Amino acid sequence: MKKNILIVDDDKRLRELLKDYLTEKNLQVYQSEDYNEAKEILSLVLFDLIILDRMMPSGDGIELIEHIKQFSNTPIIMLTAMGEDKDKIDGLKIGADDYLSKPFEPEELFLRIKNLLDLFENLKNKKIKISFGEFTFDTSNFELQKNDRLIYLTEGENNLLVKLINKRNDIVLREELADQEFDETELRKVDVQVTRLRQKIETNAKQPQFIKTIRGKGYKLICNEI
Repeated sequence: MKKNILIVDDDKRLRELLKDYLTEKNLQVYQSEDYNEAKEILSLVLFDLIILDRMMPSGDGIELIEHIKQFSNTPIIMLTAMGEDKDKIDGLKIGADDYLSKPFEPEELFLRIKNLLDLFENLKNKKIKISFGEFTFDTSNFELQKNDRLIYLTEGENNLLVKLINKRNDIVLREELADQEFDETELRKVDVQVTRLRQKIETNAKQPQFIKTIRGKGYKLICNEI
């Protein structure tokens, strides 16, 4: 099966060049010219790797990385004309997995893509599982089970659980759990999703054992890794 790659860059010529080159390498390539469009595409397609420009008219790539890492561990390569060490460090700190300065050779980019895909495939095959009580969440397929019985979660509930698991045993702010730019309405939606998720995993949803409310801040998932 072909790997899905998303290229986010406002340079149409570069996008087309990379799409043609990577398609020849048997990759399925999607394109986006700005961050808002990228967010829409990300909500519809599951990607194996993302390539994005650090600076675009629609904003800073750091913000998009922060958005992606809230719900996904998809590997990210930053392409940018900003070649200073500080810029690279900033990108890597926030969650980029690799950094390539423009100009570059398409072959070098492909080799970096291949290395990251191989690395993440190996990690996925290790099937890291996160457990809390009788529940187990498999990070390789995003499935929740209770004593080997699959628990159905809606997309919203699954996204919420992934965000909590990514920062397990740590406080996750309500604002971080919101799917959009947050306002009071969005934050209330988060609370509703938490309530629904608790009803599926807690013995007593009103006295939660796993998803703890941190008053005035957000929530914390209490769990341990297998």
